[in-house]
Amino acid sequence: MQERGERVTRRYLWASTREMTLIILFSSLWIAAEMFLGPMIGPFSIGPFSLHGSVNRLVGWLLMVVLAEGTGRFGRVTAMTCIATLATRVIRSSALEGTIVGLGYALGGLVFDVLYFLPIKKSLNGKLKFVYSYFMYVVSGIFAIVPYLLFKLIILGLYTFMALSPSFGWSVFKGIILSIVGASLGVSLSYKLKPLWRLEGEVELEHEKKAK
Repeated sequence: MQERGERVTRRYLWASTREMTLIILFSSLWIAAEMFLGPMIGPFSIGPFSLHGSVNRLVGWLLMVVLAEGTGRFGRVTAMTCIATLATRVIRSSALEGTIVGLGYALGGLVFDVLYFLPIKKSLNGKLKFVYSYFMYVVSGIFAIVPYLLFKLIILGLYTFMALSPSFGWSVFKGIILSIVGASLGVSLSYKLKPLWRLEGEVELEHEKKAK
């Protein structure tokens, strides 16, 4: 029993060189996208509704899906989101609000990680798997904005918060839609990368056998 527990611990807490490389690579892609594309897209609006944060949602959830599929292990997505959000928050003009928003993305990544690797997911097929996938994107997308909403509620007070609820409602809706779009693009990209993941897995397994 103890040996089995140690194997499980090593599997989920210990990251291989390949996994560390992917975490760093994907974190860097997320950071670069936010730093270069964020300032270009963020200032635009659809009527009174801002597109601020769109890059984080699209790129972030795309990379979450690809990394989860590519590593097949819990914790890697959480690590990536923490690194990426920490790096992108330090360039914000409002340190406190930026930190709260970053906490939201890290929370969204953790929730995505947990839902993606729940044992029940492996037993789902067909429509149930499809529905669960979108449930996962929606729930993680909602959790990503919860710290920001709580922050605004505390700062503004209940009545002002309620008066501005249409704007906050748009932020929630926008975040969910962009999370779904980003994750869907990630699914498509992961499908194309499957042969590469399979080949890398075989090479890594061969190295492990030689090491033993």
